[in-house]
Amino acid sequence: MRSALSVFSLLAFGVLGVGILTVAGSADGDAAMASLLDLRDGAGVDPGSLVLGLVLGVVLSALARVSWSELPRRAVEWLLSHGHIFFRLGLVGVFIAILVFY
Repeated sequence: MRSALSVFSLLAFGVLGVGILTVAGSADGDAAMASLLDLRDGAGVDPGSLVLGLVLGVVLSALARVSWSELPRRAVEWLLSHGHIFFRLGLVGVFIAILVFY
């Protein structure tokens, strides 16, 4: 629950940042803001790239929470605990091969 709230708070912060940048980027009369953002006449902040950046930020934040040092141990542990399923899948493959090639 805590990680879900953390993702939603990060998403809310990103949406707030997108809103601020969109409003600041669309201000035609403010020359100082336009020169700060390096905007030309009629140019503004591209909403598609802002949303893409927001999505990539959320994905990178989620990847940063993964414990990469424990991942191989947990994967091997999962494979060993579910070995009977792989045995059954192997038997299914052999029986299907017999039916197809016989």
